[in-house]
Amino acid sequence: MPYAANLEDLPLIHRSEDEIDALVERFPEDEAVIKSLHEDGFAIIDLDLDPGDVCRARALCHSIPPEKGRVQDAWKSNSAVARIATDPHLVALLSNLYGRQAFPFQTLNFDFGTEQSAHSDTYHFNARPYGFMCGVWVALEDVTENAGPLFYYPGSQNLPILERLDVEGDHSYQDYEQQLTKMITAGGYKKHKALLKQGQALIWTANLVHGGAPRLNPSLTRYSQVTHYFFEGCAYYTPRLFDLRQNRHSVREPFSITQRKFVPSDQTELKGHPSWMKRLWWRRDIWRRVHPSWPTFRKGDGE
Repeated sequence: MPYAANLEDLPLIHRSEDEIDALVERFPEDEAVIKSLHEDGFAIIDLDLDPGDVCRARALCHSIPPEKGRVQDAWKSNSAVARIATDPHLVALLSNLYGRQAFPFQTLNFDFGTEQSAHSDTYHFNARPYGFMCGVWVALEDVTENAGPLFYYPGSQNLPILERLDVEGDHSYQDYEQQLTKMITAGGYKKHKALLKQGQALIWTANLVHGGAPRLNPSLTRYSQVTHYFFEGCAYYTPRLFDLRQNRHSVREPFSITQRKFVPSDQTELKGHPSWMKRLWWRRDIWRRVHPSWPTFRKGDGE
């Protein structure tokens, strides 16, 4: 969908070189992260995670049934997953580099490599102004080449953002994947693999194309956690669920895991609200499933 934001509405890391220099001057300890996110769309950092939280999150990953492959939003029942998602240093880093307060709204925990096709998160959830969303992939064990590591295409964040009406053919998800693959090939982007050590994290910007490499050894685990972050003061929506018949966006009302509240979508950026049925279901789900240790996230409770 055509959309144009004012330059001042861009995340700080997506602005001009002069503003990047100013950002580095303000946060010199994060210079490498700033430049990597700005130029390549990703950055690898070391997290100082509680070993107990890593152990508990790994145990959750180990318990995932083979047919599932992942657990979405385990933060609701597992306080270790919630603490990793709300890591104060990480949230502060993202807030500083984007220029708005970051908040985690979704977690995904994996036991094995996903082998997922190349995609951009902006097709699954996006924000306006564009760019105010990112993903953070945390290694809960050392990742090897044979375990099906995460892959990504540095620089691909600069590709045009695809939404459902931009997709050729029948606007199906398969059409989206094929069109994105053509764009990657035409742009000459090179695939990189994230062979991270336990406790390292890969931050990727909203439009960076990524996926899961083939599992060369199916017996090898790839225990990991992905957390997706939005930023305050934006409109939030799901592009792949754009209603073609009614010409209407699927507007979101994400739940901030940090602040423990639903965040309204900015109506000046994108009109619309979730249906009352969705709102009721989301609130009922939160009420029924959140971890009993809330709001303190006490270690060991119910895990």
